[in-house]
Formats: sequence, C-alpha cells, structure tokens
Amino acid sequence: MSSTGWDNFWKDQRQSFYAVMRMATAYCVTQLEKVYHLKPTDEILDYGCGPGFVADCLANQKIQITGADINEFFIEECRKNHPASLFLLITTDITANKKILDEQLKEQKFDYILLLSVAQYFNSANDLEQLIGLLSTYMKESGRLIIADVLDENTSSIKDAITLFLHCIKKGRVGAFVGFMSYLMFSNYRTISKQNKLLQVPEQAIRDMAMRNALQCEKVKGLTLQKSRSNYILSHSSVKSSV
Repeated sequence: MSSTGWDNFWKDQRQSFYAVMRMATAYCVTQLEKVYHLKPTDEILDYGCGPGFVADCLANQKIQITGADINEFFIEECRKNHPASLFLLITTDITANKKILDEQLKEQKFDYILLLSVAQYFNSANDLEQLIGLLSTYMKESGRLIIADVLDENTSSIKDAITLFLHCIKKGRVGAFVGFMSYLMFSNYRTISKQNKLLQVPEQAIRDMAMRNALQCEKVKGLTLQKSRSNYILSHSSVKSSV
C-alpha cells in the first residue's frame, strides 16, 4: 500500500472511533456466544484484534484469546490488559506473517479464527485469499474461520449508519454515534478513504476462495450490527455450521 494507505492508518491509531467499535464488537461476540456457547477451553485467534475488544468481551467468561495486529500500540495495550493471553505484532505481508505465526504459535490449532471488520482494508481480494489460505492451516479439524462485516455490492453506508444510530439510542450512547460520525467526516479516515476505496468482496468471490482452499463456506445473517454487510463461516468440509 502507499504511505497514505490503510496499513499506515491502522498502524498509527490510538483512539479513532473507539466507543462505536467497542459496541459493534460486543454485539458480534454476543451473537457468537449465543450460537457456539463459547467456553474457557475454546482456543480463539482474533486476527486484526485492534485494541482487544474481543478479549475484553470474553474476559468475564474467563476465555483467553490469541490476538494479532499490525498496530504496536494496540498490541502493547492488549498485553497489559490481558497478561495471560498471547498477542502478536504482525505486518501487512502474508509471507512475513506466516513466519511470525509459525514461530510464535508452534503449530497451535484454533477452534475459532475471527476476522472482524478486516476484509475491507485489504488491497485486493487476492490478498484476502492469501490470508484465508494461511489461517486455514491453523484451524482445528472442527474449527471455524469467521469472516464478519464484509462489504459487497449490496452494502449501504446509509443503512449501516441508521442501524448504528438505533443501536446507540438503545444503549443510551447517542454521543458515541455523534463522535463516530464526526470522526468519519473530519479526520484523516475520510481523506484516506477517498484515496483507498474500501474493498468490496462479492459473495461468489468468498465462496470461490473457500473452494480453492478446500473449505466449506456458509453465509450467515445477524453476526454484526451492520445488516447490509455480509458474514461467512468457513470450515473444513466435515464441519457443519450451527448458525
């Protein structure tokens, strides 16, 4: 990516739209808990973990996760807040990340690998497929790779904004929504989004990626707040989703 690309944007973040991100993550984790009945023995990899909102949400259930992110500040915060969990500083290069994961995880396999609100920041669908291929090697035979909050041709920013606004009203956090919209409109996020369009990945493209990596793909609803975005569960062919 360029020096003004999404990789550098996320490497430099400290706060951005924390309040809404935290609420959106909490919603997704709650849905996953309802479906999969997550338990302390589950091994979970949060790839693109950011400030550790998934880890925060699961801490009360005493579920420790493994996290990975390109932002050194985020990783250090995660390590301070969740000292019993493993958090890895990764790069935007898949080859380099394979080496990092191989060295740090030492052939560990996961029940759940989560890519939440990550796909849209890739340069291309090919980059996303490379990551899917890499992460699939860390799935248990019964494991699931959850790709959530994917933008496609049906995604509507207006519908997403309305959904977030209604959720913020429900949670009594209208101020958080105002801050979120102000950040999107007036920060460098808007500047970068004009130069680097968010990646849209059609459903068929996801299905083709899964097939090429010998994975089963199921599109599911209700995992995330943004209803016009898509969510997929990828698994080995012997595993059936319960979503």
